[in-house]
Order: sequence, then C-alpha cells, then structure tokens
Amino acid sequence: MKKIILAALVAIVSVSANAQFWAGGSVGFNTSKTTIDGNELDKTNSFTLAPEVGYKLNDKWDVAVALEYSHESGKGIDSQNGFAINPYARYTFAQCGDFSFFADGGFAYGFVHTSGVEDNINAWEIAIKPGISYALSEKVSLVAHVGNLGWSFAKTGDVKANEFDIEVTNAITFGAYVSF
Repeated sequence: MKKIILAALVAIVSVSANAQFWAGGSVGFNTSKTTIDGNELDKTNSFTLAPEVGYKLNDKWDVAVALEYSHESGKGIDSQNGFAINPYARYTFAQCGDFSFFADGGFAYGFVHTSGVEDNINAWEIAIKPGISYALSEKVSLVAHVGNLGWSFAKTGDVKANEFDIEVTNAITFGAYVSF
C-alpha cells in the first residue's frame, strides 16, 4: 500500500512540476442614459466580473473554465443579477513573436434574476470566440476576444428565445492572464 501511495505522489509531483496553470479574467463597467427633450427617461449602470482559470495541455491546446457575475441597475429598470459558468477549450492556431491567435470553443450556462420577478432567465450558449493574446512577459499576457459565432437559447417562464450570432464589432472583450 505504501508503494502505491508513493507512486501516486511521485506522479502528481511530476505532472505538477510541468503544469502550466493560468488564471485571469476581465472586469467590465457600462453606464448609459436616455433623454428626450432634456428629460431623463432612464439611466443604467452595469458591472461584470469574469475570473477564469485554465491549464495549458501543450503549445496548441488549453482547457479552462470562466465564471461570471453581472449586476445591472438604474432608473427605469429593475435590478438584475446574473451568474454564468463557461467551460471551454482553446486552440492556438498561429503565433508571431509575442502574439498568439486562438479560438475558444465552449458551452455556457447562465441565469439572471430580476428583482420583483418570480421567474429567472435561464440561458445556454454554444460558441466559438476568436481572440488574440500578447505576452507582456513569460508569465503575463493581455488577451482580447474579437467576435462570436454561436447559438444561444434562453427561457423565462413560458417565453423562449433562440438566437444565432455572427458578431464582430459588438463582442469585444479584454482581459489579462498570469501563468504559474
């Protein structure tokens, strides 16, 4: 039994010594205001926090999971809180110096609770998101996703919505990663 435990520890230490774990994510803030003839109709503030952790399998493939929390409130709307989980795989298809070009493909599930509303919004998405990474150093990278190709489904009560996306300019995100 001692030999099995020792062999398992040696295997774990060997894998961990070569591990390429990374962590990072993005933070977002948006504010908007609508006025007509100087009268403010609504004002909205939203905040998003999306941490990620991942593991580099080799030079081409990573696996990761992102968690997201979002909050939106303001004049003219009910307060909303959203949560999502997004496991995905990243394929790096080209590198040029410190730049890497990749595509993230994954599945996401999320829900949004609106204050004063009984039914939550439940949503699912399957998407491919192309991106670019710039290595600031051996351990730190800046990352941008540009676009989205995907299908999503949302349901609240008896209301259902399907959407197919091919976006370029409306789906831009920025973040940073630190490798361990």
